[in-house]
Amino acid sequence: MRRETNSMQVKRFFKYFGIGIAILIGGVLVAGQIAHYSVPVVEPPGKIYSVNGTEMHLYCTGPENDAQPTVIIITGAGTPSPLYHPLQEDLSQSIRTCSYDRAGTGWSESNNIPANAKNMSDELYQLLQVANIDGPIILAGHSLGGIVSLIYSSEHEDHVAGIAFIDSSHYNQYDYFGNEFRESIYAQNKELAASFWLVELVSKSGILNLMGFIMGHPAESVIDEDIQRMVVYFDTWAPPYDAVKSEIVNLELSFEQGREAHYNRGDLPIISISASDHDMTFFPKTGPTEQEMDEAFQSFREELADLSNNGRHVVVEGTDHISIVYNEDTAEHILSLIGDYS
Repeated sequence: MRRETNSMQVKRFFKYFGIGIAILIGGVLVAGQIAHYSVPVVEPPGKIYSVNGTEMHLYCTGPENDAQPTVIIITGAGTPSPLYHPLQEDLSQSIRTCSYDRAGTGWSESNNIPANAKNMSDELYQLLQVANIDGPIILAGHSLGGIVSLIYSSEHEDHVAGIAFIDSSHYNQYDYFGNEFRESIYAQNKELAASFWLVELVSKSGILNLMGFIMGHPAESVIDEDIQRMVVYFDTWAPPYDAVKSEIVNLELSFEQGREAHYNRGDLPIISISASDHDMTFFPKTGPTEQEMDEAFQSFREELADLSNNGRHVVVEGTDHISIVYNEDTAEHILSLIGDYS
């Protein structure tokens, strides 16, 4: 009788334990949905233009001066334009500055065009034509945006008055360390792209929003509340998953396109702005040491400066790949390209 009673107690425990877990999961999902649908719509600060049937967002600020070029900020992979608004604000005190959202990011609609650097360059050119920004322009490309700047300047030389590479990607950054490292990186990228379905599922459940409300935005130390609100809106109602997946899948092709556009630009003003600290946690542990990678990446940025007889490489101390965008020195270095236009 005692054994039977103990057995019934064990069964009852697991029964109520299961019910408790189900209630907990259900509560989390309900709270997640409440958090998800409580995120308000945020209207774009700029204008929407139709580019080949795709609605694209372009935001321009600062003085309109025909005697000066316009700075065009080209964002990193999968990054919406508001994350660059502090940089735009610093620049636009002196010069007309525009940021935009690539197709499938921010306030710009998705399309079915593969997100390689050449297509991104073409997309930007078409957007600027529709917006009647004919040049001259200064390209300020961050991360993958540096590769786009390289290609754009090779195809539209007459429009480009200068290039600012902001901790830019480099076409040789994987090949440099040998085939084994290169193949490992691209295999890792494919696995990342394949796992995006899980991120989308968690996002739609509202759990990410709930975590954001509880823990705060991971970049809240460097971006203000208005920008955080915009980023949360995108994460909820316009996540860039398809665009990011396409950029990852097409990264190898983008680097090949960057290699083809890597040639001397004569006296074109160029500045390559590097962060002083590099986070190497994304790269395979079996590859080169952190010091070797840091030295290599600095040499890549020096190569970009050497594309011009009028090129410079500078390091912004105390910054990493993200925080360099928010450093006031970065804006000052970009403004140094104005030169004879000022």
